[in-house]
Amino acid sequence: MLVDYLSALLGDVHRAEDLAQETLLTADRIFDRFEQGGNFGAWLRGIARNKIREHRRSIARRPLMIDSRVLDGMEEVLSIFDTPAGVEERWGGRLGVLRTCIGKLKSGLRAAIEAVYFGDHSLKEAAIELGASPAAVGKRLSRARALLKQCADLQLSKGQKGSQP
Repeated sequence: MLVDYLSALLGDVHRAEDLAQETLLTADRIFDRFEQGGNFGAWLRGIARNKIREHRRSIARRPLMIDSRVLDGMEEVLSIFDTPAGVEERWGGRLGVLRTCIGKLKSGLRAAIEAVYFGDHSLKEAAIELGASPAAVGKRLSRARALLKQCADLQLSKGQKGSQP
């Protein structure tokens, strides 16, 4: 689950595997801070988001490319990873559902998601690329995330492939 989550945000499975290991080591070290009965998946993803931020800051020649507001906004969409996968279902299938839903977005919404999450652009850079203001790109991302969550929830709950965001 953690590698899929990080892969979705980074677009690089090898970097995601490295950061997943770092996340688990950190989680083990600070496990006493986890509130028993809390949402363990959300807690792990919080650590993972911090690892992504640390990784981005450590790249001296590149500035932070993912706006933290954008990164935090994907939390709601990627909460589909919280539900335990069935025996016949693998976590990669859930990532596939998310990618299918991204493909169903209208072109403007999909372009914003691709520019920011897959193109490593900040909101400002994505706005320039898309010919829009940063505020407009932020609104597109917000709308796209809501539609992605709706589509993913529907597909996972009903097992249907024909839902349209």
